[in-house]
Amino acid sequence: MRPEVVAAKVERVSNRAWSRHRTIGAAVRAAKPGTVVAVAPGTYRECLVLDGTITVVAENEGGLVELIAADGPALLVRAGTVTARGLTIRGGVAVTSGHLNLEDSRIGAGSVQLSGRSTARMTGCSVEDAEVWAVSVTDGAKLDADRLRVTGAGVAVTGSAVLTLTDAVLTGTPGVAIRLEGTASAVLTGCDIGGAGDAGIEVRDAGVLRLVSSQVHDVGGDGVRVLGSATGDRKWWPPVRPGRTDDHDVAEPSDGAGVVVRDCEISRTGAAGLVTGGTSGTLLVNTKVDRAGTAGVLAAQESRLVVRDSTVTDSVQTGLALRDDAEVRWTGGALTTAAANGVFAVGASRLLMRDTAVTACGFTAVHLTGTAAVTLLGVTVEGTAELGVRASGAAILHVRGGRIERAELGGVQIDDAADAVLRDLTVAGCRTGVRVDTPHRPLVQDCVIRDIAQTGVEVAPGAAPAIVRTTVRGCGAAGIFVDVDAEPVLDDCAVTEIGGSGVAVWTGARPVFRRLTVADTKKNGIYFGPGAHGTVDDSEFSRTGYPAVYIGDDADPVFRRCTVRETDEDVSQSGRASATFSECHSAKVGSARWPAAKPDAPGTVATSGTPAAPAAVAGKAAGAAVSIELQPLLDQLDELIGLVRVKQDVGTMVKLMHLVKRRRDAGLAPPPMSRHLVFAGNPGTGKTTVARLYGQLLAAMGMLTSGHLVEVDRGMLVGEYVGHTAPKTQAAFERALGGVLFIDEAYALVPEGQGNDFGSEAISTLVKLMEDHREEIVVIVAGYPDQMRHFIAANPGLSSRFSRTLTFDDYSETDLARIVAKQANDHDYRLSEGAQERLTEFFATIDRGEGFGNGRYARKVFQEMTEQHAGRISALDSPTDDQLSTLEAADLTDVDFDVRG
Repeated sequence: MRPEVVAAKVERVSNRAWSRHRTIGAAVRAAKPGTVVAVAPGTYRECLVLDGTITVVAENEGGLVELIAADGPALLVRAGTVTARGLTIRGGVAVTSGHLNLEDSRIGAGSVQLSGRSTARMTGCSVEDAEVWAVSVTDGAKLDADRLRVTGAGVAVTGSAVLTLTDAVLTGTPGVAIRLEGTASAVLTGCDIGGAGDAGIEVRDAGVLRLVSSQVHDVGGDGVRVLGSATGDRKWWPPVRPGRTDDHDVAEPSDGAGVVVRDCEISRTGAAGLVTGGTSGTLLVNTKVDRAGTAGVLAAQESRLVVRDSTVTDSVQTGLALRDDAEVRWTGGALTTAAANGVFAVGASRLLMRDTAVTACGFTAVHLTGTAAVTLLGVTVEGTAELGVRASGAAILHVRGGRIERAELGGVQIDDAADAVLRDLTVAGCRTGVRVDTPHRPLVQDCVIRDIAQTGVEVAPGAAPAIVRTTVRGCGAAGIFVDVDAEPVLDDCAVTEIGGSGVAVWTGARPVFRRLTVADTKKNGIYFGPGAHGTVDDSEFSRTGYPAVYIGDDADPVFRRCTVRETDEDVSQSGRASATFSECHSAKVGSARWPAAKPDAPGTVATSGTPAAPAAVAGKAAGAAVSIELQPLLDQLDELIGLVRVKQDVGTMVKLMHLVKRRRDAGLAPPPMSRHLVFAGNPGTGKTTVARLYGQLLAAMGMLTSGHLVEVDRGMLVGEYVGHTAPKTQAAFERALGGVLFIDEAYALVPEGQGNDFGSEAISTLVKLMEDHREEIVVIVAGYPDQMRHFIAANPGLSSRFSRTLTFDDYSETDLARIVAKQANDHDYRLSEGAQERLTEFFATIDRGEGFGNGRYARKVFQEMTEQHAGRISALDSPTDDQLSTLEAADLTDVDFDVRG
């Protein structure tokens, strides 16, 4: 007999004939507060209503005590403090007020329901075969359960209710095993949740969950599903600033998340292991997600997720997926053996990942697209079947440190309209190292690309990355390949141990190489294919299998202050090559065409099939050398159609710059001046063309190191959220160092009526960078005249830095006709006299409304004329060569273009 039965006043119950109380209800009614009701084994068919302080104890030595209700709950607590122990209850338990201690009891064919302000503690109990919810805690009720076993139905916590489960086991739930709604909260410790038909745990609304040292496994839906808004105010989440890597910016949020999952295992789920959505905030710590049926972890909508020291393994799809406006911060741990991507970010999602391993993926290890922004700090990517990291769409990628190894297709690929900054990254053991195929100018800085099966760095047609202080070593093919029309800038890079040519430059490309070192190549040190261009300054080529420098037909690269060492032949040129060499020499070369020692004075001599002679032989002083390089650029400027005032202004500035250079060479202080310019004019008036020539002119005079042009607009400078703008602006600025940063439609940075627009942050960042790098760059802002005046007035620092405005007038009808004639000549057509007269008349009569396209419109007119010409000629049986190439006045009939061009 139990001690409390011996010590307290006892009312005994038995269904035998001689018993004083044959029902539990009768004993309860006879009992005084504090009485123990001792129930003998048997079946009691009654609904027991308790509303005082009483203890009901089953004396189960001879069998079970069964309490069975025909309708409604078998046990109802309405007030007081009730203790019930050892009962088998069929029909459920309800607590509407007061407190219930339920111990070592079994509830079948019914549920446990707590409502109002009631409380309950369950110890060693089980609930089986409930129809909807096995346990329901609603309103402001509280349930604390230890070693609870729930089978066949789930647990629902709603309203402001509180649930605490310790060492609970939930199995065989048809739907969700545990659901939190409203402002309910739950603390689950040491629990085993398995066999649910849907999610293991679902948190909705503003529900709060702490899941500790527990397992969620073998469920048909998501392991843990968080759809709520418990942290909608976001006070626990510091702002995300992609690309920033100081300690403040990557500090983890506090543990104030609505959902915390710590030291748990989520495995064998039918859908995702963990899903976050809504505006929820979730913290995942030291947890393993294994064999998820879809994504291991999915962050969606506007949810915020922090992950620390956790692993995701063997996902059927992606290890970590982000979409919509979700943000994830992931530190430590690993994502491994995902059948698809290790990480996939899409939409406007953002990810900051630090010191994490992403390994053995079936697809690309880390893929970001849409407008996603991903920052990887010290991340290891290893053993993927496709690419290590890919940025596509309009995504933004920042990488600092870490390594990418054994990616079967390639280490890093930047394509579509994506942009990237790669710093201190090692790419090794991949098929290709880094491929850039984007209109932006990604930055690759202080990286090592080694042991690559094919090409180390591929610059796709038209691409223009900036590659700085980067080493390319041990490639099976070319170290760096510059494809058609690409315009990369490489500064202080090394290319060694290459199976093909160290650097290969293809037709139409215009790369800029500064301080390039190429050594130990099986083919050429640097190869310029037919029709290639570019400049190579202060560079060295040594120990090459083929001639160190090769120049193909019609290629015209410029070499300045370069050296070839320890090879059989320094330079080889085809018959129609027209390279230029200045101050170049060779040492320890078997067949040398460059001089064996540096000349005493610099010189610049254009060659066609032969290398440059020493400056002493050429007899050119430094000033003359500059003028030889400068004059072709001035000729190009003079050949531009129209733009009379602009040509005069640029000519004046060239003379002033030349004076500045001579005064500096003489040790005199230069006159005060600003090189930065405002280009004011309508679209299509040649602003970009003049900006490119201006940069080349300054480079020719030694005022800029390369003179390359980086063209940007608002979208390439301004971010979408707080802290995004400054890194984007700085990255664009850094790509333009040594050349010209051309900001088209600059007035868009200060839209009227939007005082808090992020464009003002871009302007402030530009002003500071212009001050910090005043001798290293020229910034040109361009747009409509009236709007540019508004732009300059928007920031006090702009007016002092942009003190000169060049006005680009609209083209006259004669100028537009000349543009069409030039287009025709460039494409092997000619205009008949009638066509020329008709063109002038046509341009004189068109409506030049707002946004008139000027030169763009003229080029479209030419295109339309060629199409009409093709239709006209196709009707002839045997057209002559003259007919095939002559545009007539008739070809201008029915031309009808939007004048905006």
